[in-house]
Amino acid sequence: MRVSVKGMSSFQNSKLSPYRAQLAFIVLVVLIGLCRHIPISHPELYNFSPVLALFLLSGSFLRGYWAWLTPIAAVLVTDLLLNPIYGANFFEPFMLINYFCYLLVFSLGKFLHGRKNLGLLVAGSVGGSLLFHCITCFFAWLSYPPEYAHIGWLEALTYGLPGLPPSYVFLKNSMISSVLFTFAIGWIAFRLKVAAPVLDEKSPVGAS
Repeated sequence: MRVSVKGMSSFQNSKLSPYRAQLAFIVLVVLIGLCRHIPISHPELYNFSPVLALFLLSGSFLRGYWAWLTPIAAVLVTDLLLNPIYGANFFEPFMLINYFCYLLVFSLGKFLHGRKNLGLLVAGSVGGSLLFHCITCFFAWLSYPPEYAHIGWLEALTYGLPGLPPSYVFLKNSMISSVLFTFAIGWIAFRLKVAAPVLDEKSPVGAS
């Protein structure tokens, strides 16, 4: 029986595509994770990070255990490397609040799953940035009463403590970076029409 080269190539691509899609996303995650060192040398860009976009897009594009394993692994590894430079402890309460906010943004991405609309993803990145900023500022306002004794929550949300960069600068950097990374990666994903398969513990190897 004769098998055409075109047919064999199509068959091989269909067998390899799950691995290629996941591998491409993992490489992308590693490269984005490296960008988190930017604020170390440029403090004015503090909170300019791809992390929120990473969690939003992972929830939106990936399925199965890759959806939560990919962003969590990237953040944990980069936090272990960068926290000593920032002077932060890995398990301090504020870090745990950050991770809680990441999971909320991830859940927002899951809500947007299947809605092939780049505009919705960008809107989700804006909403995720606002959500992250409001929750973390509120937690800081509650957790440090001596510093925030004469500052209301709205003032903490917009200006923060004297002697530190205004809170709105953190929000601005977070929102700009989330929108840029979400738009760039989302556009590439839609352009290439990469649909990540379900890869979980119950799926057989090579199943699509």
